[in-house]
Amino acid sequence: MELRDYVRIIQKHLIVFLIVVILGGGFAFFFTKRQPTSYTAQTTFTVNKSSALKQSQVSYYLYDNYYNVQSAGLFSQVVTTWFSSPAVVNEIYQKAGLTAPNSQNALAKAFKAVRDEPATINVTISGGNQDELLKLINSASDILQQKTNELNNGDTVYEIAKFQPIVSKHSSNLIMNTAIGLVAGAILGIVLVLGIAYFRKEDK
Repeated sequence: MELRDYVRIIQKHLIVFLIVVILGGGFAFFFTKRQPTSYTAQTTFTVNKSSALKQSQVSYYLYDNYYNVQSAGLFSQVVTTWFSSPAVVNEIYQKAGLTAPNSQNALAKAFKAVRDEPATINVTISGGNQDELLKLINSASDILQQKTNELNNGDTVYEIAKFQPIVSKHSSNLIMNTAIGLVAGAILGIVLVLGIAYFRKEDK
C-alpha cells in the first residue's frame, strides 16, 4: 500500500480517528490537571567543632585547627545516619507538630541526606505542603543539635549550622502532556482505522 492509500483509509474512517485523538488528548489533559503540586525543600548542614584552645594561647602550632576539622568530619558521618533513623525522624515530626508516617520504612526514607567532605550534609525532603517542609527542616536542625549535645553530656562540643532552606515547586506540564496525549491518540487512531479496514476487507 502507498501513502495515499493510508490517507484514503483514514479519511474514510475520519470520525473514528478524530474521536480516538480527542480521547487521548482529553485523558492526558484531565489526568495532568488532577496531579497534585509537589514541593522539594533542600538545605545544607555543616558540623563544626569548637576549639578549646586558640593559637594565641599556646606556643606550639595548632595546624589551623586541622584536628578539629577532621573530628567534625567524622562526627558528620554520625549525623548523616540520623536522617535514616526512624526514631530520630519521628522526633523531628513531633518537634514540627506534624503527623509522622505510620511505617518505619517511610520514616527512614522521609529525608535524603548526602554527606560531602569534610563536614557538610546536603538534605532534601519532598511533599505536598511547602510550610510543612520548612517546619521539618527547621525541626531537624533543633533535633540534630539536641542529639549532638546529649552525646557530649550536655556540652556544645559540635555545632550543627543550617543554611537557609530553598523550596522548589514541581507541577506537571499541562500543554506538553496534552500534546503527547494527542500524538498517542493519533497513533492509536491510525492503528485502529487500519485494523477496521483490514478486517472489513477480510470479511469481503
